Amino acid sequence: MPGYDLAQRNKQLVALNFRWAATVGSKLGSVKGSIEKEEPVTVTYNKELFNPDGTIEPHIVREPRNEACLGCHAQPSWKKRGANFSPRTDVHLRAGMRCVDCHPAGSSATDPRIAGKEEHQFGKGDDPGGLVRNDLDDTLVSCTDCHDTGRSGAPVAKHSWLPPLHLETIACQTCHIPERLVMPAEVQASDVFNTAPKIPSPGKRLWTFYGPNWEFRNHYGYLNMMGYDDKPTQRFRPKLVRYKGKIYPVNQIHSAWPGIEVEGETALMQPKMSDVVQMWTTHRSDPENNYPELAKIVDDMGDGVPEVNRPEEIDALIASVAQMLADVKYPMEGKRVVWVMDDRVYRSGTEYRVVEKRDWETSPFANVHKYSHDVYPARAAIGANGCADCHSPGSEFFHSPTLVYLFDEGGKPVVEPQYRRLGLNSNIVTLTACCQVYVKPFLYALMLLIPCAVIALAGGFVVQWVFGKRRIPLVVHLIPPVIAVGAAVGVVFLIRQPALLEYMFPTRVWLDANHFAVIIVVMLVGLVALLWELRQWLADHGEGRSLLGMAMLVVLLASLAAGALAGVLVLLKIPFLDTLTRASYSVLDVALVVVLGAVIVSILHNVARQFGNQAGTSPAPPEPKEDTC
Repeated sequence: MPGYDLAQRNKQLVALNFRWAATVGSKLGSVKGSIEKEEPVTVTYNKELFNPDGTIEPHIVREPRNEACLGCHAQPSWKKRGANFSPRTDVHLRAGMRCVDCHPAGSSATDPRIAGKEEHQFGKGDDPGGLVRNDLDDTLVSCTDCHDTGRSGAPVAKHSWLPPLHLETIACQTCHIPERLVMPAEVQASDVFNTAPKIPSPGKRLWTFYGPNWEFRNHYGYLNMMGYDDKPTQRFRPKLVRYKGKIYPVNQIHSAWPGIEVEGETALMQPKMSDVVQMWTTHRSDPENNYPELAKIVDDMGDGVPEVNRPEEIDALIASVAQMLADVKYPMEGKRVVWVMDDRVYRSGTEYRVVEKRDWETSPFANVHKYSHDVYPARAAIGANGCADCHSPGSEFFHSPTLVYLFDEGGKPVVEPQYRRLGLNSNIVTLTACCQVYVKPFLYALMLLIPCAVIALAGGFVVQWVFGKRRIPLVVHLIPPVIAVGAAVGVVFLIRQPALLEYMFPTRVWLDANHFAVIIVVMLVGLVALLWELRQWLADHGEGRSLLGMAMLVVLLASLAAGALAGVLVLLKIPFLDTLTRASYSVLDVALVVVLGAVIVSILHNVARQFGNQAGTSPAPPEPKEDTC
């Protein structure tokens, strides 16, 4: 219903006027009084909106506007996912799309689980931390539903330049949401009293939030001061996890809170938050006499907010909560107070047990939220600049630090590199990065130098053809090598001028995208060089063959064989040889470099032989004169 006043509806809910909330929200009438305050409630209807017979004809649309969805989802999605829902940050909203285009319902839906007249279920995704209607997971319109088919005029996505391994293991969002402009809360602690300004209610002061940069965030204060529409811009790179066989960008929530452990049970209970708030409020009114142990919990990180991290602080919180529960006469037979940090349940500052969690979780008691909104344009996606966007030393995709635990025994955050969170081998990650940053550029440089060497060799043959059996002057014989050296100097100059190089030759992205063709060409060139060296060896009957010539024959044979074997492993993708397959990508590129290097050396060796052959050629002796005597 366009124009529905969600704010007025919510006010009625706060007043416990549930019966009349929809009346006020739809502007059919106004309400005075409050059930919550035990005031009599009166309703005054807007008679202009009613027909003479008492019926109404409201402005109801078949597909709700985005505002109808965001009225509920906007603010929570800021905290959970840093969602902005703005054309500024989302290519789909910029194109005029609506929520229901991807989250259809009723007759607009195609999934049989939600399709049909009067079916009031919207298409939903699959959130790792969500347990609401899991039977309807993935009933929304997915990325591939549109971008593989052109549905609704969507551009058909072409990823022909990517090895299939990427699309098989990486979700679309991972590359197409390379960063977020609005920070969510990555850490949610509910164990200390938050004194930050503008937090509207005492209950919310029990929550302390930290962002993906692990710095304190006054989220409720921001929400109260700025509102949803004026969120601050704070860029960050999403963390990645493996979920159901693919890598997704997510917000892995870390949590810290006081709990109650029941003897013989693995599940935990939690004290009433209002009681914990009252404990802190009472302590703050008289720190020396009311729960004095809480005074040991101080700000160790220098951000103005106390946090529970050191062993003595954990003990202080456990003792204080236990005392508070005794004060409110909470039955504690067979129970004990604990402090929970992620998957660790602390019975004291130095003793804890670990609770089982899923691979994509940091805590079995906190959510994991996938990022699916605020999608960037394709040219801004990770990989748009080539393989080195990810496969380079120190790249954020593999090497950005991810939070393991909020604090160690010294009160410092415990982190690990992203590749470890993804279960990848560090040696393979390093090998691949070095290959993309060093080996591949060297390979492409050798591809430019090959023609220079060919100029020297072919030029020598041309000179020999022109002069035939006559002696070739040294100056003339030097012309092809000099031209080749000049061309090589030009190549080096171009390599040092990347913009000019990309203007004159195919770009690095183009070469990466057509790497299979590059492989075939290089392998064929290497095969020709191998056959040439073999021919030379056979022509000499194996005698008088230089050590360098024999070495090139062996190197070419070995590198071509290694490249062929690595290529086969890449194509087959044998499951139990996954690590070897990943290494094969780099082995293949190294083999190509060796092949081209050997080809260049072989060509230059033959150029040197041309000079040697010419040096050994002497002018034909003059024919004897006929004796006329």
